[in-house]
Amino acid sequence: AGLPAAVAEERPPIPREVTLVLDRSGSMNGEKLGQVKSAAAKILEGLRPGEAFNIIVYHQAVDLFSERPVLKNPATLKAALRWLDAVDSTGGTNIHDALVEALRPRPLPGLLPLVLFLTDGLPTVGTTSEGTIRDLAMRHNVGKRRIFTFGVGVDVNTPLLEKIASETRAVATFVLPGE
Repeated sequence: AGLPAAVAEERPPIPREVTLVLDRSGSMNGEKLGQVKSAAAKILEGLRPGEAFNIIVYHQAVDLFSERPVLKNPATLKAALRWLDAVDSTGGTNIHDALVEALRPRPLPGLLPLVLFLTDGLPTVGTTSEGTIRDLAMRHNVGKRRIFTFGVGVDVNTPLLEKIASETRAVATFVLPGE
């Protein structure tokens, strides 16, 4: 049996540490990248005081907003939005190395570590083995981060994204073009 509803409602939500991992490969050019950047900005703006975030964008290489998650405040939000605005699309899709960077830092104490991982394609650069990428998400996820996966379009590796999400106690979501 759980807590009575009145007690459960009084409990404040657990503060989150959100790592946005965004595909910026050449296939994300145009409207897709614009939608992703807009959604990322809304997620960052929606974080509460005391919550933390980081942004990782990837193509054949991986770029980080910060080496470690930062606490949200007006200055970090402004810097992140400016950094995000400058992101463009080019190159291949290095899913493996993007996940390595998302899982590398130890989570900040007292925060619920979440990864929001978005791609519109298949791994094409670096380690492309589906088994190796799944193993990374499971065995090398020392911070026990939940990895919520988002597939955009029709060329995503659906089984890989579903497996990563389910094995990390998260959910996979798929969006068709124009949605």
